[in-house]
Parts: sequence; C-alpha cells; structure tokens
Amino acid sequence: MAFEEQEKTSLEPLARRIFRAGREALVVADHDLMAWAASRGLPLPQAFEAALAAAIFPESLERNFPALSAAEQLRLFQSRVLIVGLGGLGGFQAVLLARLGVGHLVLADGDVFALSNLNRQLFATERTLGFNKALVAAQHLKEIHPALTVEPIDQFLGPQNLPYYLTRVQVALDGLDNLNSRRELFAAAQAAGVPLVHGAVQGLFGQVATVLPQDGDSFQKIYAAAGAEGPPEVLAPVVSLIASLQVQEAGRLLLGRPPAYHNALAYFHGDTGRLEVLPLE
Repeated sequence: MAFEEQEKTSLEPLARRIFRAGREALVVADHDLMAWAASRGLPLPQAFEAALAAAIFPESLERNFPALSAAEQLRLFQSRVLIVGLGGLGGFQAVLLARLGVGHLVLADGDVFALSNLNRQLFATERTLGFNKALVAAQHLKEIHPALTVEPIDQFLGPQNLPYYLTRVQVALDGLDNLNSRRELFAAAQAAGVPLVHGAVQGLFGQVATVLPQDGDSFQKIYAAAGAEGPPEVLAPVVSLIASLQVQEAGRLLLGRPPAYHNALAYFHGDTGRLEVLPLE
C-alpha cells in the first residue's frame, strides 16, 4: 500500500462527516491530528498536508469549505507568499492569509511599532511598541495557526535582497507606504517573474492592482501623476478593506483563477462607499 494511502486509511477513523450547502466533507479535530502526527514523528505542517491530501479538513480550516475544496485548501497550504511591509496593510494581509490557510508566509519589515501606528496597524499595541513589526507578526500568526511556516525578516527589503526572497514565493503583496520602496518592489517582482498584488491607502481612499511579470511599467501607469509625498493620513477601516481585497486577489492567483484586478485599478472611496474598477491604460 502506498504511503499516502496508508496515511489516509489511518486518518479516516479520526474524522467526522459534515454537510454544508448540500456538500459533504470529512473533518478531523486539530488535537487529534496533532496526536496522530506525534505518534508518527511527523512535523505538524506535514500532518496538515497529509490530511488535506486525503480530502480531510483540519477543523481549524473546515469553515473554508465548501468555498474551498480540500484540493484547493491543500494547494493554498503548500503555497508561499511574501508580504513586504508589516504595518497597516501588511498586518491585515498576514492575518487573513494565515486564516485562509496559506501555509508559508515570508514577512519583511525593518521598522518597529510606534505610538502613531496604534490607529490602524493590527499588531500595534501598548505591549508591542518598540518591537520589530515582522517579528511581532510572526509570533502572533503562530498563535493563530501552529501548523504555519512563518519566516520573519527584521530588515527592509530593497534591490539588494528583494530578488532572493521573491524567487522563493509564488505571489508577493505590497504592504508599503512610500513610493520609492514601491517602485523597487514593482521592478524586482517583475524581474523575478512573480505576480505582485499592489495596495495603497490615503485617508478615505484606497486602491488595489495586480501586476503580472509580462506587464509593462505598471508603476508608472498607477502613479504617473504622483507628486511629493509625506506621511499619509490613514484610516483603519479603509486599510482593512484594501488588505482584504489584496488577499482575495492573492488567493485567486495561488489557485490558478483569473485575477480580478489585472490591467485594472480597483479604487475605493470611503465617503460614498463605492468601489470602482478602472482600466489601466
């Protein structure tokens, strides 16, 4: 009997059946899966992979069904995503990706939390002030989902180190807050052949765009009229919305589905509540 079939046979007695939206799935409690992994000397990420490969959802991910099949959940769990910037956008991106079940997250930020971050940054608290953003985020994500592989990088990424980290992931997410760093990320992602999901927020406004390796100078298309910049005004509800749109788009890319914001700019106006998708020309 093949190894995968043996694992499936040994896992099935631990699982229970659920029915949702007219569809059936098998679910195993996480503590049972952890005990099963320990009895076989398996790391927890490998146990999660084995369960999903056997079409059994770990209980911590079962509410993703049936929006995601077990095969799709496995694909996400085997995926790698780079988040550049772990402040406002990046903090929400990291939590949403973890809860979506993306199994390997690379988190990069050289900054530390400050009082001015408390109005919108998910991991900014009185307790985390002065601590590195990537390291704090990594610790929090492991508390959400111990089977995740989280790789924190407590430094800023630029032309000298972006290529190395980009070549190790399938998708990159923009969590930055300045044009120079964004320009470098756009160029490096394109050179590395990695799709980039851009997001930005200022005040009541936010935007999302997806840049694929074959695209031209998308940065210039998006920021052609940009002038001098200073620290932006940023509101938490807009930040969380834009990050959510970015993660939903990243999920589409990881699952091989058509991106919604390629060659387009999704533009949100917080005063009117309208989201418009405008062509990028």
